[in-house]
Amino acid sequence: MNVLSQIVTHTEKERGIQMAKRYFDTDIWKKRWFRSLSPKYKSSWWYIISQCDHAGFFEPDIEIMSIFVGEELNEKDLMAIFSSRIEYLDNGKWFIPKFIQFQYKVSHPDELNLSNRVHKSVYERIKKYSHLFRPIDEATKLHTSFIQAAKDKDKDKAIKNSSKKIKRKVFKIPTEQEVKEYCDKRENNINPAAFVAHYASRGWMVGKNKMVDWKAAVRTWENNDFTHKANTKVFVEPEHRKKKRGW
Repeated sequence: MNVLSQIVTHTEKERGIQMAKRYFDTDIWKKRWFRSLSPKYKSSWWYIISQCDHAGFFEPDIEIMSIFVGEELNEKDLMAIFSSRIEYLDNGKWFIPKFIQFQYKVSHPDELNLSNRVHKSVYERIKKYSHLFRPIDEATKLHTSFIQAAKDKDKDKAIKNSSKKIKRKVFKIPTEQEVKEYCDKRENNINPAAFVAHYASRGWMVGKNKMVDWKAAVRTWENNDFTHKANTKVFVEPEHRKKKRGW
């Protein structure tokens, strides 16, 4: 079970978001990839995680980083060592794909609460830099599906909105022959003429609503144990009710 600890980090100046504390997974010490790192690269990883912004973006300054780590660092070496855990953007920024999932306990951008100031800022940061992400490298197997989903969120929203504008399928009043064919197929005892006459007299309304599926109405008549003959309705009482009354 993960134990969460908190560390102090910087102020995210660009968005004015103060994120003084964040979560760390102390189970990292049990993970083989981290244990295999030399002390200076373990410290480097902690530095990157603590100094990235609230959306997981890090702007590397190797000179400053070397001072805090206490070791001489080389950017190319760092990029090679952390290539499976960091996405390197075309503008020079580094991005930690799993940072958002861990910090905010979400697996998809749709799970971010955009009414929350911090969550909204995270989403806007992802959207801002989404065009800089390289295609996923099969060799590194980066987990960037979260980023791709955020990149497409507006597109999905547009599709959703456009789908609402699609007109509902117009109900077509069935002919007596169509009802007969459907009833014959279902082998029920419904009289097609009675069915059509019944709903025609009601303007093809079901209660207070316009009918949208006449076949569903046929099935409802079956389930209600009604047999329609001519223009009358004969209620066929279920056997269990007859037995209950001692018939």
